[in-house]
Amino acid sequence: MNKETGILVSGATGFIGGRVCERLVQGGFKNVRGLVHDFSHAPRVARLPIQLCQGDLTHPKSLKAAVANCNIIFHLGLGNGPGIATGTRNLLKLAADARVERFVHISTTAVYGLKPPPGAATEDARPRRTGSEYCDYKLAAERVVRHFMSRGLPAVILRPSIVIGPYSHWSVSIIDELRRGRYLLIDQGAGLCNTTYVDNLVDAMLLAAEKSEAVGQIFTITDGERVTWGDFIQAHARMLRGEPRFENISSADLDAYYRSQPGMVKASLKAIRTLLIGPEFRILLKQIPIADRLLTWAWYKTQAMTEVERDRLRKRLAGGSNNPKLGKAAAMPDAGRAAIQTANVQFDIEKARRVLGYSPRIHFAEAMQRTEQWLRFANFLST
Repeated sequence: MNKETGILVSGATGFIGGRVCERLVQGGFKNVRGLVHDFSHAPRVARLPIQLCQGDLTHPKSLKAAVANCNIIFHLGLGNGPGIATGTRNLLKLAADARVERFVHISTTAVYGLKPPPGAATEDARPRRTGSEYCDYKLAAERVVRHFMSRGLPAVILRPSIVIGPYSHWSVSIIDELRRGRYLLIDQGAGLCNTTYVDNLVDAMLLAAEKSEAVGQIFTITDGERVTWGDFIQAHARMLRGEPRFENISSADLDAYYRSQPGMVKASLKAIRTLLIGPEFRILLKQIPIADRLLTWAWYKTQAMTEVERDRLRKRLAGGSNNPKLGKAAAMPDAGRAAIQTANVQFDIEKARRVLGYSPRIHFAEAMQRTEQWLRFANFLST
């Protein structure tokens, strides 16, 4: 690409978008714009010599100045719920009107669901709605891109999997959970993670913007290594001083747990009960004189109980333990996390290698070293 090429990055304040902007500047590109919805989220890219354009993907008029005279658009912006597809459609319309030379859309392997079915390893597999809002909305956005492709827009779709590296929420949340106590592994961490180091993804994006053979194509992008969730989590555990403790639960036990959960009405009543006994709600109630008096009366009543009686009352109000097989510090994963971490599909990047010339430069070991350096720099880990 010519260094004077006009380039727009939507979602410039995000984890991946921020790295795209940094790489473009490092690559000597002079005419880079970042689409920013909220400038309070822009400190990472505000230090770069790029033009920041304020805009909202759900309001087409706010995007016109950002798209004007752009040759290439890297679309990483999200939005909320239906706004993911709506914002993508708005940007595509403007891109078509401006006759952009390339529209690179960052989708996700989650278009196959959080737990892809057997046979989803290659781009030939057909995406499907799964009932997961994020997956289905990203699939809807991808279908909009494919519609514009069919009308002649020179677009490319990339589907990365678990994107890792500096600023990734995956590493921050895993370190936080490990630090708090026992980490719960599902099936001993045997599920496949399909890591995609952020700089490898940016390499693929730049190739997709350059290669004429890429137009109209969809590419799966990962690091091409077989990495399990156990590998990924243990790599983070080694960053911490001391040896974090792990517990295990089988996917069969998880399935049984979720089947035993109450329906919507019972779950709603349970949530209301949790709210009513929460400290924040009690603070609000104490502002009402009669409620304050009742709370004081209830407190004196509990003080007259034995410790065994108080413990029994606490358990009754809390609804009992949801994970009796686990230690106190281990938290039962939600259904989404359980699906992601029990996936067993290894995504194939052969098409990206063959058509784009994509070859992942950063392997898993180095990716984790770089991530650890950033976590220490950002004070998520002690130095």
